[in-house]
Amino acid sequence: MSSELVATTTAQPLDPFETSLAAERAAELTLMRSITKSIIIGVPVGIAFFILLMTFAVAGQTEWYVIVGIGSIMGVVGAVLFGMLSGATLVAHALEDVDRGTPTH
Repeated sequence: MSSELVATTTAQPLDPFETSLAAERAAELTLMRSITKSIIIGVPVGIAFFILLMTFAVAGQTEWYVIVGIGSIMGVVGAVLFGMLSGATLVAHALEDVDRGTPTH
C-alpha cells in the first residue's frame, strides 16, 4: 500500500466568489496579525505607563505592591483595548481595498 495521493481532477481556475473569498480571508488574517502585534507591543508600554501614573498619584499613601498590581491590571486592559483599535486602524486600507475589488499590496 502507498500513502501517496493522486490528483483525479485538473486544477480549475477559481470562480469570482472563490477569488473574493480568498481575498477576504487574506485581509482578515492580516487584520488579526496586526491586532496581535499591537496588543503585544502595547502590554509592556501600558503597564509601565499606568504603574508610573499610579506612582505619581498615590506614592506616599499606599504600598508598592498595590501600585504595581493596579497599574498592571489597568495596563493590560488599556493595551488590549487600544491594541485592537490601532490594529484595526492600521489595516483598514487593506479591508477597503478588498471591498472595492482592487488588489492589496
